[in-house]
Formats: sequence, structure tokens, C-alpha cells
Amino acid sequence: MKSNKKGSISENTVTNYIYVFIFVVVLLKIVAQLLPEAQSAGSELNATGVPLGSFFTPDGIVWLLVMAGIVILMVRSFLKSKK
Repeated sequence: MKSNKKGSISENTVTNYIYVFIFVVVLLKIVAQLLPEAQSAGSELNATGVPLGSFFTPDGIVWLLVMAGIVILMVRSFLKSKK
């Protein structure tokens, strides 16, 4: 946490942490609503016999990559740049 020379946290820092918390909650709620729909669509795609359709089943690698990408983007966005 950032603090000034007196050891107290500034109002701007608290505001930023609140925005980050809200962003994470909203992002996870969106993913929780959209991912099951996408997985069921992947199951239907696999049932048609499309080549590599098994990647899109609920146990497929595509959804693991999507979830890992979301986590990586969240972590990367919260890290400070060294510029």
C-alpha cells in the first residue's frame, strides 16, 4: 500500500483500490455468466464433427486458456510499469 511520510494512506489510493475491487468483481461476474454458455456452444460444435471440435468441449483446452488469459490480464493490469 502507498502511504505518505506520516504513514497514512491518501484518499486517492483508497479510491483506486475501490475501483480495482469493483472492476474485479464485475469482470468475474461477466465471465461466470458467459463461460457456461460458451462451453455448451462448444459441446454442440463438437457434436457436429468439426475437426478439432474437442478443444471447445467444457473439458477442452480453449476454456483453460481463456481463463488463464483473464487471470494474466488482471495481474498485468495491476502491476506498475517500470517506465
